[in-house]
Amino acid sequence: MSDDLIGEIVPLDSAPPELSYPGLSPQLLARVRQLWSAQGLDFDGPWRIAVRAMPGFRALPRIDTGTSAQVDLVFLFDQCVIWLKALNQAATQGRAQGTAGPDPAQWQGMTAVSARLIEQVTALRMLALTNLPMPAMQIARSISEDVDMMLALLARRKLAARFVACRDVEEANEFWRRHIAGGRAFRAVTEKLYDIGLDHSADTDYARWRQQVLAVLGAAVHSNALTPPEPDRRGLGNDDSLYFSTFRLHELCAYAHLIAPDLSDALGRAADMAAPAGAADARLAPLAAPLGRVLIQQIRSLSRPAPRHAGGATRH
Repeated sequence: MSDDLIGEIVPLDSAPPELSYPGLSPQLLARVRQLWSAQGLDFDGPWRIAVRAMPGFRALPRIDTGTSAQVDLVFLFDQCVIWLKALNQAATQGRAQGTAGPDPAQWQGMTAVSARLIEQVTALRMLALTNLPMPAMQIARSISEDVDMMLALLARRKLAARFVACRDVEEANEFWRRHIAGGRAFRAVTEKLYDIGLDHSADTDYARWRQQVLAVLGAAVHSNALTPPEPDRRGLGNDDSLYFSTFRLHELCAYAHLIAPDLSDALGRAADMAAPAGAADARLAPLAAPLGRVLIQQIRSLSRPAPRHAGGATRH
C-alpha cells in the first residue's frame, strides 16, 4: 500500500483490483468476473492498463454508509472506462486499415469522439472522488452530448462525413450548432431507434427523465448559486453525475450495436488485422468487441434508482 498526494491509501500496482474498491459488493464483483470469463477475458490485466494507470488514479475512500451502492457505481463506471479505451484503440486500427463495416468517416468519428470521452471520464472520476460536484456535473453533461453524437454518426453516414470534413474551429462550431446542440443529435438517434422498434420520443418516461437530468446538469454550467455539497460526503457526493454518465455509456454500447449490427464483427476484424503496438492502451483493442457484450449484459447491475432530481421517472 502507498499514500497518494492527498493522503489516501492507494493499493500497489500489482494488487488485485478489488482492493481499490473497499466495500464493493462481493456479488457484483463475482458477476463481473464471471461475465469477463465467459468472453474468454482476463479482468485484472486490462483493469491495470485502463483504470489503474489513469492520470490521477485514486482508490475509493473507505466509508461506512451501510450499503455498497456508491462503491458499486464507481466499479461499474470503471468498466465503461476500460471499454471506451478498447473501443478507441479498435476504431483507430479500423480507420488506419480501412476495415469493412463502418465507412472511413464513421471510423474517424468513433476515434475522435471516443478519445474525447476518455478525457472526460478521466476528469469526471477525479472530480467525483475529490468532492467537486459542480464541475463533475458539467463533465457529465458533455459526456451525454458526446454519447448522442457518436450514436448519430453511426446512424447517419452523411453526418459522419460532414463531421470529419470540418477543418477549423469555425466549421466545427457550425457543425455542432446545426447537427448536435439542442438535442438535435438525440433526435437523430431516436428516429433510428424507432425504426428498429424502440420508442424514445419526447413524450416517453425515458425522454422526460433524461431531459430532467440534463436540466439539472445544465444548471451547473449556467449558475453558481446551487446548494453546495455537504462537507462530510468524503468524495462520493457526485453519484448523480457518475450514475447518469455510467448509464449513458452503457446506452452508447447497447445502442451502437443496435444501430450498427455489424459493429462487433468490425471491431473484431480491426483488432485482428494488425499486431498491437507497443503502447499499453493499444493492447486493449481486441477487448472492444467481447467487452461490448459484457457491458450489455452488465446493464442489469445498474440497479440504483434514477437520480433524485428526476422525480422517479423510470429508465428503460
